[in-house]
Amino acid sequence: MAAMTLRHLEPEVADVLRRRARAEGRSLNALICEILGREAREGERRERMRSQRPKALAIRRRLLRRFGEGTPSERLVREDRRR
Repeated sequence: MAAMTLRHLEPEVADVLRRRARAEGRSLNALICEILGREAREGERRERMRSQRPKALAIRRRLLRRFGEGTPSERLVREDRRR
């Protein structure tokens, strides 16, 4: 595992993290590792989603050209929502 030093953390943020770790009955290090790990994984997931967006939009354009604006059931749902 890598070791890191965190600099310039706002005192208020450090206090919140310390209180949260204490309330959860674990170390500050464990809490920060969990938060950073979760955020890193979420960042990767968001990037994968972003990279797939052009492909999804291309599929949607092809479907619109082929079938028009939605399936009959989608049209009915839209009409119902407008009432």
